[in-house]
Amino acid sequence: MLGWLVQYSVAGLHTRKFFSDRAFGSSARAKAAAEAFAMKDLEEHRQIRSLRRMLIRRKNTPHGIPGVSRYARPQGTTAFWVAYWTQDGVRHQKKYSILRHGEREARELAFATRAEMTAGNLERLAELLEIHAPGRSAAADQSSPRIGSPVPVKGSIGRRGVRRPS
Repeated sequence: MLGWLVQYSVAGLHTRKFFSDRAFGSSARAKAAAEAFAMKDLEEHRQIRSLRRMLIRRKNTPHGIPGVSRYARPQGTTAFWVAYWTQDGVRHQKKYSILRHGEREARELAFATRAEMTAGNLERLAELLEIHAPGRSAAADQSSPRIGSPVPVKGSIGRRGVRRPS
């Protein structure tokens, strides 16, 4: 059996499909079918990966929320909390001074800004997961304490040959 194998993973759900040379009449046609299958939803899969990376909780920060950080300038002159987000491909940020708002309020303002500005992203992620990874929810990703996305979108197309014993 000769043919092309397509395999990829989206949000922890794995897809694997074999395109036999014999079934498609030639290796070129089997390869074309495999590539078409692999590329069909590639842009949406990339979007899922990007959204999950922006939204999933992490262990590598004290608070677990990506896009919110505390900064102190050298010599301790000023400190602030900042919220980061991406909108229409442009990265934005909003700073909250600890001198002006106080530590707790500046922190809460940064978290609230981040949540408000990424609410649409969470809805889009839920929409895409419903289509491409039924059973996975954006809310589960939001509360998951993992670093990065558990299983990023990845995949491969490769020529496979299987020999049968004579």
